[in-house]
Formats: sequence, structure tokens, C-alpha cells
Amino acid sequence: MRKSALLICAALLSASVAAATDWPTMETFLGYNFVRFNPNSDFVPSFNANGGNGQFVYNFSPWLGAVLDVGAVNNGRLNQFSIDTTVMNFVAGPRFTLHNHSRFLPYAQALFGGAYSTASTAVALLPTNGTVFPPGVIVNPNLPLSARLNASNTGFAMLVGGGLDIRLSKHVAFRPFEASYYLTRIPSLLTGNTSNRNNFRYAAGVNFLFGAK
Repeated sequence: MRKSALLICAALLSASVAAATDWPTMETFLGYNFVRFNPNSDFVPSFNANGGNGQFVYNFSPWLGAVLDVGAVNNGRLNQFSIDTTVMNFVAGPRFTLHNHSRFLPYAQALFGGAYSTASTAVALLPTNGTVFPPGVIVNPNLPLSARLNASNTGFAMLVGGGLDIRLSKHVAFRPFEASYYLTRIPSLLTGNTSNRNNFRYAAGVNFLFGAK
């Protein structure tokens, strides 16, 4: 009887350990992004931007996976001016995850790719009496016209950092944080000069797990 009880306990223990060490072959993350940008410019000071990002991960083993990360953040004002700025990242690279006997899964990653930056602002135009604008159209001088100036550039981007997932179930994990050094090399929208911009990114959200092994 005692032997049977010990065998049952051992079987239950090994089953629980096996369940705790399951690792997913694929992961899909959706979450919130906060980025602190440092433009290295006298005209444009450091600023915060908010948005979201998504990730797809394919895990080759319990500790090594490949990550694709796409995200975008926005800020509606720069240096007290109404300048709408959006920066989008599209990066990929390896992720190293510690799958252990706990529901806490820390990871580190290094992602490389590009970033797309765009900025726009509205400009009001007030035509004088009798102005023909555009050709063939008479404009009421009491009604202001508006135009939108837009500029955009694409450059190199790198994200190096890590985070923590907390497994809530076999298929869902909560990510309280992912913190990354966010390097961008995007030509300045004002001067066209390219330099390293040392930024910081924080992310949090929900990670969905598929194909547990």
C-alpha cells in the first residue's frame, strides 16, 4: 500500500513538472508601447510617444526562438507646436527564453531592422479678394484655406532588451513589462543628417501561446 502511494505521488509529481516545462512552438503578442525619444536636436527636445506593437515568435527549442516585432507610436505635439509625429518599427531577431519549472518566464532578445518616421503639421492659408486658387476656381476671401505639410524618412533600427511573461494558463501569458534600448538611425526631417538616436521602449500586454510541446 505504501509502495503504491509512493508510486502515485511520483507519477503526479512528474506530470506536474512536465506540464510546467511545456514550451510553445509559436507565440503571438499584442500590447501597449511607450517610447522615450532623444532626437539630439536643439529644435526638437526629447519627447514621449505612445502606441502599440505586435510580435510573432517561432520557437526552435525551449530556449531559442525567432521574433518579428512591428509597432508604431505617436505624439501630437513637438516643442509646443502642433506637429503630429509617428514612428513605426519593423525588426526581427533571436530571443532567448528561460523555460523552467515556474510560471515566470524571463527572456532576452536582440532585434534588427528598420524604422519609418513621419511628421506633419497644418498650415492655414488666407487668400486675398479675387484670388483664383486653384486655377479656374474663385475663392471666398473670408474662408481660410488649410494645407498639411508632411515629411518622412526611413532608417536603421535596433531593439536590445528583455522582459517577463507570467503564464496564466496553457495558452495565455501576461507580460507586465518588456524594456529595451531602442537605437534609431533615421535622417533628420529638418537637416537630413543621420546620427545615432538613443531611445528607450517599454511594452506590456498579453502573449498567446500555441503548439505546446
